Amino acid sequence: MSRPEAGVTLIELLVAMALLSFVLVSVAQLNFALARRFYAVSGGAARDAVVAQQVNQFTAMPFDSLKSRAGTITVTKPPLPYTRKVMVDSLSPRLRRVTVVVTPLNTVFRPDTVVLQRTKPGNNPFNKP
Repeated sequence: MSRPEAGVTLIELLVAMALLSFVLVSVAQLNFALARRFYAVSGGAARDAVVAQQVNQFTAMPFDSLKSRAGTITVTKPPLPYTRKVMVDSLSPRLRRVTVVVTPLNTVFRPDTVVLQRTKPGNNPFNKP
């Protein structure tokens, strides 16, 4: 048997294994980056849902009971454990500004702030006899 027909050499096997390992490491890095991004996106969606819930709650709440809801609470239930801070500022006797800050306990997710202005309802002109 002549030398060119001898088959695969050890050097060729090492080069093939090095190329394969380079490709597999690149695919693993891409997979890890995608998993991290998906985790961040899913947490952002959960945070947005919590913020929407808080907006709905403070929009539907009676004007006179807004001050009683000011303060900080921590929720540890999944899908998103968070801390909620509510500040109520009286801008006038008939106008209040409600600031809600939702801070996820996981530092991967950023906090979110929403500001609402509520006015005290006046007399309804349609309720006249």
